[in-house]
Formats: sequence, structure tokens, C-alpha cells
Amino acid sequence: MEQEESKVTQAVRNAVVKAAEKGEDLKTRVGEITRETVKKVLEKTEPTKEKVEAAARDAMKGVIQGAQGAKVKVTDLTKEAAQGIIEGTKQAGAKTAVLAKHAAKATLETAKDAGQKTMEIAKDALKGFLEGVKEVIKEKKEKE
Repeated sequence: MEQEESKVTQAVRNAVVKAAEKGEDLKTRVGEITRETVKKVLEKTEPTKEKVEAAARDAMKGVIQGAQGAKVKVTDLTKEAAQGIIEGTKQAGAKTAVLAKHAAKATLETAKDAGQKTMEIAKDALKGFLEGVKEVIKEKKEKE
């Protein structure tokens, strides 16, 4: 499992650096990169709280490292990264969507490492997504 987690960090970091080198709009690309990476990883496995947290944490680490490697301020990318991670978690399937709050928590903890301002931005982004997740769960329960 440890090797798989580092692949997530590596893939995200490399994609962020590549996007920066190509002169792409990093804010847009970071959201896409994290969403697709997290979704792909979680679709390949039986989703558990631990796996969702690990994927979210590793993706955010990749963004932080990629931003540092590309000499970009991490705070500029945090919100998009957090949104992408949560979105990817939700898109990986109904069972995974229920675990999105764990992805949010892990994302926030990892953003904390990058500093107070980064954490505040991530917190705002996650607040909106948690409300969205509650809606998904509520709708799912109403259908049962």
C-alpha cells in the first residue's frame, strides 16, 4: 500500500510541474489533476476510510510539492486542489462519496503543513463540498 500512495504523490507532483512548465493555467489544471488521480486510484480499490484518506493526503502532498517545484505559491492552488480531491472522491462511486468527509479531513490536515493561509483556503473549499456530500447522502437515503 505504501508504494501505491507514493505513486499518487509522484503522479500529482509531476503533472503539476509539467503543467507549470507548459505555461498552463495551474489553478484550472490542479483541480483536474487531483480529481482524475484520486478518482482513478479509488476506482481500482475497495473504498475504505483509510484508502480515501490516503489518496486525499497523497494528492495534496503532490500538489504542495509540485507547486514548490514549479516555484508557485501553494496558497494559489489549495482551493482547486481540495475541490478536485473531493470531486474525485465523489465521482469514484456512491460508496466512496459517503467517505468524502474523510478525504476532506485528510486534505485539510495536509494543507495545514503548508501553512496557516493555505489551511484557511482549504477550509473554505471543503466547507462547500461537505454540504454537497450531505446532500448526496440524504438523497441516497431517500431513495432506499
